[in-house]
Amino acid sequence: NNFKSYNNIFPSSWDDGGIVRRVEAEIESLGTRAREYLSSEVSAQKYKDDFRRCFLNMGHVLIELPLFKACTKDIMCNVLEACLRYNWGYSFLFDFGLGLQRGDKNDSDKDSHVAQILVAEFSHFKEVMTMVWNEETSQKPVEDTVRGIKGQHRTAENNEDLSIDEERLLRSFEIFDAEYKKLLGEYIDPEADLKKLVSKTNALASTFLPINCTSEWSQELKIQIPKIIAAVFTIFTVLKSGA
Repeated sequence: NNFKSYNNIFPSSWDDGGIVRRVEAEIESLGTRAREYLSSEVSAQKYKDDFRRCFLNMGHVLIELPLFKACTKDIMCNVLEACLRYNWGYSFLFDFGLGLQRGDKNDSDKDSHVAQILVAEFSHFKEVMTMVWNEETSQKPVEDTVRGIKGQHRTAENNEDLSIDEERLLRSFEIFDAEYKKLLGEYIDPEADLKKLVSKTNALASTFLPINCTSEWSQELKIQIPKIIAAVFTIFTVLKSGA
């Protein structure tokens, strides 16, 4: 058959002595352990690596043992649904799914393969897939983009090259990236009030009014720009995901 041998699950020989039930019991045990890790936000953060390993172990069974796929998927869905019952659950699952998608340096090649499949397999990670799609539409790394930016100060008489502060631009991107992930983790919850984020974004943008071409924005205003863009991208991502 196509079953992979897991020494901690299967005995050395197959017989009619309840082997299927023993395997199902082991899968259920993994599910119970995973839910215990999620008993509170403190526990979830403390044992997030253990939870990841537990979930990946179930993932190996899901993908490599067709006989137990339905049983395993039900248990894994129950684990994810249990997490979503907490007000911190959506943010935790988003970060968890993003970690699965991006991989871990300690993962084996097989673990990485399983992790990628799990993100696509469960609808609980659909926002992660949307975010990854957004990132993959970028044609170049941000550092390459920044290095390629040219600036000019143009007047009626001549054009003068401007020096681009690459480090400041990269810091602005880091502010955007951190704010985007924070907001997305907060507003992927279907119960979250997206209109509240829209209102906050409008209020933040209104601080730039009136726009006067003869005056310069203060540093306090400039630092808000990455946050406004992050909010706009968050709204777009949530709407696109259908959350």
